[in-house]
Amino acid sequence: MKTTFFVLALLATSAHAGPLTNAPAASRPPQEPFNESRYGIALSDPYRWMEQDARAPEMTAWIKSSSDHTVAELAALPERAVFAAMLEKTTRAGVRYSDVQSAGAALFYRRLDPADRVPKLVVRQGGVERILFDPAAGTTQVSAIGNYSLSPDGRTAAVQVSTGGSEAGETRFLDVASGKQVGQALGPIWGEIPVGWLSNQRVIYTRMAEAMLGVDPVKNMQVLVTTVGQPGGTIVLGTAAKEGPAFAPEEFPFITTSTLSHWVIGLGLGARADARVMVARDRDVAAGKPAWREIASYSDQVSGSAVLGDSLFTLSTKGSPNGAVYRRDLRASPAAPAAVVLPQGDLVLTGITTAIDGLYVSAQRDGVSHLLYLAGGRGKPVEVTLPIEGDMHGVGADQDGRSVLFGLNGWLTDLAFYRVAHGKLQTLGLASATWPGAADFTTVREDATSADGSHVPMVVVLPKGGKAGAPLPTIMDGYGSYGIMSVSPRYSTNFLAWLAHGGAMAFCGTRGGGERGRDWHEGGRGMNKVAAQADYIACAERLRAAGYASPHTLVATGTSAGGTLVPGAVLRRPDLFTALVSRVAMVDVSRLEAAENGANQYAEFGDARTEAGFKSLVAQDAYLMLPSATAAPDMLITIGLNDKRVAPWMNAKFAAMAGNRFGDKSLVLIRADTEAGHGIGSARDRLIAEWADTFAFAWDRATQP
Repeated sequence: MKTTFFVLALLATSAHAGPLTNAPAASRPPQEPFNESRYGIALSDPYRWMEQDARAPEMTAWIKSSSDHTVAELAALPERAVFAAMLEKTTRAGVRYSDVQSAGAALFYRRLDPADRVPKLVVRQGGVERILFDPAAGTTQVSAIGNYSLSPDGRTAAVQVSTGGSEAGETRFLDVASGKQVGQALGPIWGEIPVGWLSNQRVIYTRMAEAMLGVDPVKNMQVLVTTVGQPGGTIVLGTAAKEGPAFAPEEFPFITTSTLSHWVIGLGLGARADARVMVARDRDVAAGKPAWREIASYSDQVSGSAVLGDSLFTLSTKGSPNGAVYRRDLRASPAAPAAVVLPQGDLVLTGITTAIDGLYVSAQRDGVSHLLYLAGGRGKPVEVTLPIEGDMHGVGADQDGRSVLFGLNGWLTDLAFYRVAHGKLQTLGLASATWPGAADFTTVREDATSADGSHVPMVVVLPKGGKAGAPLPTIMDGYGSYGIMSVSPRYSTNFLAWLAHGGAMAFCGTRGGGERGRDWHEGGRGMNKVAAQADYIACAERLRAAGYASPHTLVATGTSAGGTLVPGAVLRRPDLFTALVSRVAMVDVSRLEAAENGANQYAEFGDARTEAGFKSLVAQDAYLMLPSATAAPDMLITIGLNDKRVAPWMNAKFAAMAGNRFGDKSLVLIRADTEAGHGIGSARDRLIAEWADTFAFAWDRATQP
């Protein structure tokens, strides 16, 4: 059987057709012998030199040269212009809204107009919209908003801005009435961590380490308390805090505040499903002298927390794989047990939010969102009926806690926003424009059977006229990390362009994701990633068996942490795929200890400093699989040269090794962007160019005779 697969793989990947060619072999980067043995594992890494800061210019020059070749090759494909034109239509179909918050009678949100490169921050009062901040104004750089937060009275907004596609930037304070900046900016601040408000003047913020060669800026973050517009301040949480809980360098310290309570929540976070939880009085934090009380460690598996008065609510999966919600009276003795307010049920609980009227619990079943309401945080749960089968985003209370806001999208319906109070739902009148052509597409839920008999959920999105038994050029996406779901409804203006051209999309919900609760996540985490790879292979086999795709029409893709899933699965079964698109992916995970944002990933994938952890990382490492792989399909490898999440050298090493190993039989193409990072802060025109190239490559490979 192994011999048969080997022959099939050679037939599928040799003598690639079409005009695409690899960059000249003479341009390949040098190999330099490097051998080591760790925990009895012998490793050879001829491209280890790429990790050296001193040689980054040499690596970058090779990446850019290779990317220039790729972009020129892809530009010559006839489908490239067609996809670019379609992406212009689908992504600019109308106004898109995101990140809605409210304070009093004012609504705040990010708005992306059809002609915009990046979203603006807008405020709506009395039905009148006004641009509060446009990051593109007055600059030619790619500049984007990472997050924003509002003062309790709604008169000041703290807006985090980054440039060049990097998510690290500064937070500016803006007077809402005039739009003028108040004081100085704070920074550097990560794009996912907003400023918290203790009062209208006192704020807390998580500051990154200053950028220096050889220093991981996401290590040793600190939470400081200061006055609006005054950099610096007193450290109140983190490795450098004089008192309080100890923090590991790789932990992200973070504090959340609420106008519904005089308690604040301190968190220890990272690239993991759980958080450490501690509480303190807001007045003590404001004074720079918090007396932290630790509530939960990582072993308590708390994935959500919220306060209401003197009550602390936590969502935990410990002993309850689908999640249960607990209430603790913070006035009582720390030894007093927490009360169960929502026991485990058949829904998988995903988040909790408090408002004046009670507790709101987000949940899902196979990726489809549900919302539960518990009056006063103690009542019987009542399900709030949602208008569509979709996925909720940004669930959070408004500044005065009168209601909870959230966005909801479907597979074929763009994001619209709602308000809920006392369990009653109403629309906010903010609905992003859905491209009219999306109405022609259909979604089908499928079930794949993995190697060990596990049933793996999958969603297939088909173009007009698409059906089982009629193979189409198909892109299959997988992620399988941190408990994040892959089969939750997503409306992607990029994927719509692929569907409009007659292709199909498939989304495989492997273990490591959260579709089936905590056990499903653990089943694909760390050393279990091999089982998740088997799930991805099972999805490919199901697509083939049902006739949605064939090995000649199926393109695999994995992004970011999906690099620990998809490339490895493809190298194990290259006969199932015609091509691989690896997007800013973690393909050299065994080298996390050498990467920025690397130690932060240990909890999910394995700790390289321990024998068990290192062996887990090696088992997931696609770069290390290449020398022993028997075959590989054609590849397109994307790199963001300003990426702060996944080190660019990971993908450079992978491309170099793949080109050296399979470049005589398969395409190994690099596409890099000098004005992009991980893709989150990228300008729309840059994304359109990237996806036009990606789809042109995928279509060309999936339609070869």
